[in-house]
Order: sequence, then C-alpha cells, then structure tokens
Amino acid sequence: MSLPPFSGMATAAVLAAGTAAVVAGAAARRRRPRHPPARVAGWGLWVVLAAAAALWQAAAYLQQPRHEHPTLSSLANALLDSHPARAAAFVLWLLATIRLARR
Repeated sequence: MSLPPFSGMATAAVLAAGTAAVVAGAAARRRRPRHPPARVAGWGLWVVLAAAAALWQAAAYLQQPRHEHPTLSSLANALLDSHPARAAAFVLWLLATIRLARR
C-alpha cells in the first residue's frame, strides 16, 4: 500500500505506528526490573553529534551548487528513493522507537 507523500493519511500512518511502538515499549518497560539511572555523561556525545549534523545541514544549505554540497535531507532522499528502501527504513525506525521506549 502506498500513500501520497506529505498527505494527511501518510502523516496519520507514521504517527499511529510511532504511538503503537511507544506503547509497546512502555508496556515492556513496566515488566522489567528497575535499574539505577544511566550516567548523564553520554549526553555530551549526543549534543556534539546533533550540533555537527545541524552545522553540516546549515553549511550545505547555504553553499552552491547544491549537487556539490548535498544536505542531509537530500542524501536521505537519494537513499530512500525506492519503496522497499522506505519500508525497510520505516521498520528500522519502529524498532529503534521500541528500543528507546524500553530504556
């Protein structure tokens, strides 16, 4: 089944699947024993990675010609051009959401 890109139905499908994954992860988390909270030191790495991605996106967006300086979104569009690739990425996104919800 294929939904038109950027349509209300496509957005609803993504939100519904994400909500289902979060609910499944939260239910699984309730069944697991509690562990002490994770160290906060790992947040620094995520902040650095997010800042690097944002800087790359901004720099590539401002530079011309676009084909020599692709943005992250244009690179992702090239990778997700086919329906099988989009389906695989969607399934991976759902699995990652479930894993994060269980943490």
